[in-house]
Amino acid sequence: MGKLLPAIFAIILFAMAFAPASSAFSPHYSPYVSGSAATKTPIKHVVEIIMENRAFDSMFGVYPFVNGLSGGNPENLTVPLNLLSLDNPTVLKELKAVPNGTYTNGNPVEGYIAYHGDINHGKMNGFLNYSGPNSMEYYTAAQLAPLWDLAEQYALADNYFASVLSETSPNRLTNIAGFTPVINDYGPPPYIPFNQTIFGELQNHGLSWSYYVANISQGSPTLDFISGIQQYQSHLQSWSSFYGSLQDNTTPSVSYLMPVGGGADGYDMGSPENVLKGELWLLYTIEQIMHSPQWNSTAIFLTFDEGGGMYDQVAPPVLGGQQLGQRIPMILISPYAKENYISSTEMNHASMLGFIDYNWNMPALNRFVSLSNLPLDMFNFNHNYTWGNAIRPPVNFSNNSVVKIPASAYFTLSSIPHSVAGMFQMKPQIPFGQLGYNRTGSSDFNLSQVSTSYYVTSNYAYYPFFTSNYAILALAAVDVAVAAGAFSLARRRKQ
Repeated sequence: MGKLLPAIFAIILFAMAFAPASSAFSPHYSPYVSGSAATKTPIKHVVEIIMENRAFDSMFGVYPFVNGLSGGNPENLTVPLNLLSLDNPTVLKELKAVPNGTYTNGNPVEGYIAYHGDINHGKMNGFLNYSGPNSMEYYTAAQLAPLWDLAEQYALADNYFASVLSETSPNRLTNIAGFTPVINDYGPPPYIPFNQTIFGELQNHGLSWSYYVANISQGSPTLDFISGIQQYQSHLQSWSSFYGSLQDNTTPSVSYLMPVGGGADGYDMGSPENVLKGELWLLYTIEQIMHSPQWNSTAIFLTFDEGGGMYDQVAPPVLGGQQLGQRIPMILISPYAKENYISSTEMNHASMLGFIDYNWNMPALNRFVSLSNLPLDMFNFNHNYTWGNAIRPPVNFSNNSVVKIPASAYFTLSSIPHSVAGMFQMKPQIPFGQLGYNRTGSSDFNLSQVSTSYYVTSNYAYYPFFTSNYAILALAAVDVAVAAGAFSLARRRKQ
């Protein structure tokens, strides 16, 4: 047995020496490096807010009609494409509006298998059988007037999809890395190397970034997937730090502001959370940004990570060989966002990564990002407004008698009105006749049209040695060696 131990250790060391920390190939990075903070647009600060688990039809299926599809659009607001209609009565007879006074709905069945059953090869008729009856509920102005106000005053995308037809983790990872090593909510491992994320690209180009959660002591489930993020713990900060940075004029170039994880409780709007609590948190946050020195150079991208199994009628497309997830809402909030604009540009979470790369003159993070259309049609960088060439001022969302915006981002709902529909519709900030642009449009512009270079040319997942096949082989070798030693020892004793 004593002679076998060196052999056992030799086998283990051999396996460790030749075990890759990932799959069989390594990433290759673009040689392009620049520390310049110059931007292609007036946007110097991007804030991404990603809520939880809501399909487009579940939130905007009857927008902007106060009385549902029966009518009520006195301001003649722009109507999105593909609202809930009578085109599919077999499905629509199962749809159910969440009643007034109720701000929650049951949680549908979620997951890769359920979602693929929901879309049923593009027929969009499998929701009842897979995600279940809860998937057929949708909200109206009675619950969503604050969210609808944001869409009315700024720009709403009606052709924006989750990047992956699956759950939260794959989509949140694609939102920061342009790919995912997991297909459902499990792990880590596997891990994504830091240099394959937008954070690594920003760091390499000398640009500032931070990821904000309610309480940093609670960490972030999404960042747990990033190998090497430990070296950048100072970039994980609290909501309070974000609000403080607004007033100090120290907000980073790119901010991820997350109402999910990090000790956040009930702010994310996902089933079965109270959607009004998430809306009030949004209004508080957006007003803090609006009344800061950074408002004039900020773009807020507000979206949801995935559909959560909630019904949507639009079949998700395929992009670069990847099946996109359900259609979800995305709202651009900025002094440069077109008022009451509906964008039908086909986009996904990687489109926001593409905008960051485009705006700061960086190469596309990876191929998938390069193929994702950018939200440029949602912006208006020509200030032909009624007040001359001044940048569009903030909208006052506090001026309503229906619900009070909280005094802090950390709050509990003390009372819930029977309906918040009275907050909607708001008077347009700019008379529609003076806008100087159409209130609908689309674009097919993406980074592949201007450059073929990528920051990461091949993505891979990182697995620690103890989870790899090499570790399993090494342990098997140890077991064989120990068994052989025991057998040899037993034979000598018999002799």
